[in-house]
Amino acid sequence: MNAPVNAPVVKSSAIAAQVIQACEGIAPMWPLDRWIAVNPWWGQRHQAVETASFEREMLCSGGMLMPPAFYLSAWRSGRIKDSDLQQAASFAGEPTTVEQLVEQLRAGSTSPHGFPSALAGFASNSEALRLAREQIGQACMRYFDQRQSRWQVPVGQRTLWQFWLEESGKSGAAPDGWEAAVTHFGAQLPYTDAQRPWAIQHLLGQLPGWAAWCRGMDWRAGLEQPDNSGAAGLCAQLATIWLSCEHDAAIGLTEAERQHWHERLKELKAYMTPDWHTQNLWVWHNAYELAWQKRFLTQLDLACNRRQSEPEKPQPTEVQAAFCIDVRSEVLRRHLESEYPAVQTLGVAGFFGMPIAHARHGTGTSEPRLPGLLAPAYRLSDTLGDAAADAKLSRSLEQREQVRESVRRAKYSSLSTFTLVETTGLAWAWKLVRDGLNRNTTTTDAGYNSYLETMGGQPLPLQERVDLAEGILSAMSLTANFAPIVLLVGHGAHTDNNPNEAGLACGACGGNNGGVNARAAAALLNTPDVRQGLAGRGIVLPETTRVLAAEHCTVTDQVRVFDADALPEGSARILDTLKQKLAAAGTHCRRERATVLGLKGETDVGLLAELKRRTRNWAEVRPEWGLANNAAMVIGSRSLTRNANLAGRCFLQEYDPDLDKQGDVLAALMAAPMVVANWINLQYFGSVARPTVFGAGNKLLHSVVGGNLGVIEGNDVDLRQGLPLQSVFDGKHWRHEPMRLAVVIQAPAERIEAVLASHTDVGALIENRWLWLYRTDGQTIQRYRGGRWETT
Repeated sequence: MNAPVNAPVVKSSAIAAQVIQACEGIAPMWPLDRWIAVNPWWGQRHQAVETASFEREMLCSGGMLMPPAFYLSAWRSGRIKDSDLQQAASFAGEPTTVEQLVEQLRAGSTSPHGFPSALAGFASNSEALRLAREQIGQACMRYFDQRQSRWQVPVGQRTLWQFWLEESGKSGAAPDGWEAAVTHFGAQLPYTDAQRPWAIQHLLGQLPGWAAWCRGMDWRAGLEQPDNSGAAGLCAQLATIWLSCEHDAAIGLTEAERQHWHERLKELKAYMTPDWHTQNLWVWHNAYELAWQKRFLTQLDLACNRRQSEPEKPQPTEVQAAFCIDVRSEVLRRHLESEYPAVQTLGVAGFFGMPIAHARHGTGTSEPRLPGLLAPAYRLSDTLGDAAADAKLSRSLEQREQVRESVRRAKYSSLSTFTLVETTGLAWAWKLVRDGLNRNTTTTDAGYNSYLETMGGQPLPLQERVDLAEGILSAMSLTANFAPIVLLVGHGAHTDNNPNEAGLACGACGGNNGGVNARAAAALLNTPDVRQGLAGRGIVLPETTRVLAAEHCTVTDQVRVFDADALPEGSARILDTLKQKLAAAGTHCRRERATVLGLKGETDVGLLAELKRRTRNWAEVRPEWGLANNAAMVIGSRSLTRNANLAGRCFLQEYDPDLDKQGDVLAALMAAPMVVANWINLQYFGSVARPTVFGAGNKLLHSVVGGNLGVIEGNDVDLRQGLPLQSVFDGKHWRHEPMRLAVVIQAPAERIEAVLASHTDVGALIENRWLWLYRTDGQTIQRYRGGRWETT
């Protein structure tokens, strides 16, 4: 057995650390039933966006830039203007003309070949890469599938690396632990210390879905056990598997191929340096983003000027309605305000500050209903109001599920009979007929009682409940002047037979519908002892104020109000008016969305009927467009945007700088909602810019893996990340413009800068240009660029 030439000698701990470093460059992935949008370049946030994009392109075809033809088309159509190109060129310090930029773009790419490796770098080993990819992908399917697989790997008995050794017939031929194995293989491959993390990321990029899945499991383990970084687990073992395969492929190289590989590695620095063509493309891409931002900022400026020149007449506020910052809420808020001048709408993260796991009857598990960046702090348990009744109902539901599971396992067992399979299949025939005829109905829920407790099952102390309540109100800058009704509006998507449904629901609620969180927050704010505790902190909720919860179905734009019984005297009329205005606003929303859904020309009645049908139609691949075309976020007063039609493209987070002199609220908003919006924005970006790497492919070819792990496309072996093609493409045109988020914050410059300095990840996103940052004082707008503020 011959080792590749010039293999460096490296200590075990050093190579293991490099593997962990490389794994931290992989963005995590969540299971289908908890799917949330993830920034696919999150692991590169501490690099300049241009450098990170080029490196990812070289390592795994995972860059950010669109093809030259995309930008040329945008320029010819007027989407990019000459002034936009000139501004982008000046930002890049490129003294060039528009004519030169166009000529350079037409010249085509001179980018070098990708990362050299034994598996992928030589024609004689192309088959080795295909076989390695197939074998590793199949092994991951079998290892992680705890629901559909006929023969399941007992959890905890074997690591992924140990399972691979057995599957590949290498037990006894390699160390049993991944740390020793990675040293054994890594030290024999001709990579330097600087090259090894690149090599590992390149190899993991051959199965980006399974790499992201392993990284996601490590990430969630780190959330549950803070002492565990989450990086040295399954992703590192997957990297070890890939290195072992490359080691085997390297042994099969001829001496000439091996020497060629080594020579290419010596030239690697040149390969990994952006060329002039890439730099030119970034000028075009920046021009593409700046062109839209000019129009957006003009809308904000006009809205501010209109507010100053035509101040609104004071009118008693009857309802304060807090919506999720989700871009789809912007459309509903705008129409509701137009229909109902006595409403004040607010924007807040859709989990309403309730970091909970929801325990339903009979499930035996709890669903996290909070952003994926956080771990649940409390449990919300459903109850019938009686412990014995709760236990009886749970037993009944558990027994029903056990029967279903037994039948399912019997059907897929290697010993099952044809009669069993056919009989159980016939039991579902009527449901299939009803689905095919769109006769099934979807409901939000039938109402329930619940109680909040610690994750250990202890009652929540009053002080913690008051802290939660104060956090809810502070996050939306609503701490005084309460209206008779405060409405917390979560959102969700109701669709049938849609593995990607969680991607249409509320990302702030962990890919679940937001009604549960809204109801939990409303119940908390209505509790007398909590209100008394809030009053002691200067937040007085009048006895005449009732907090209600609602849920906005983003497919139909209908809003359902929950728990609206026993309202204080005088509030019943307000509630009736609110319901009427919500219905009218929903009608206007549906009209606005009709064109992009291909439903223009339908009557209001027909449009609602068609959208309801979409929620029940198990063959519908585009029930709605989700958050497609998201492009901006405003952290500030609603008065900045109330007179602007933002076309459902803007996240709106309420913030009053006068109530936050210390900047604590702003820090929390920039570190959480803004980062989540960035994740959503770049998930959509990646699904358009690199659909084969960061997109989920064609829904019509999807098969679900492991019940809820993810989907594969056709007979491929890799999990697909990101959004299905049908979520961003209508068959002819992209429905999402690939642009980085433009964030406008209404706050003093020094307050924003303090957050950038004290929060490493937030500072990295902005300093490295993963999003655009602007600030406003309500009159002027400034852009943050190169560490300073400049007037737009």
